[in-house]
Amino acid sequence: MEKTVQYYESTEMIKDTGDFLDLIGNAGYRGASGILIHSIHLPDAFFELKSGLAGEYLQKLSNYSVRAAIVLEDSHLNHPRFREMVREANKGGNIAYFTYAEAAGEWLDK
Repeated sequence: MEKTVQYYESTEMIKDTGDFLDLIGNAGYRGASGILIHSIHLPDAFFELKSGLAGEYLQKLSNYSVRAAIVLEDSHLNHPRFREMVREANKGGNIAYFTYAEAAGEWLDK
């Protein structure tokens, strides 16, 4: 019997919205209940909230009802407004930010 995939992990650079939608589609195709994204695979613009890219990506997750855990490197928390968004997101919902992949995977498996 084949094991159901709990979550799908990003392994390639997400350069644009098309790549992000491909990630969501690949997760669904594999039967994943969520996506684990490493911040090193996200473009720098994602962390600059004025670019609107984070909002666009997070809206796609919401539209497709996909849970996502984003593993951040410390340097990404240097952006004050982004850090504020992380705090708000981690209060509950379908998107959460973590500093360790293990914790992100455990959250997705719940």
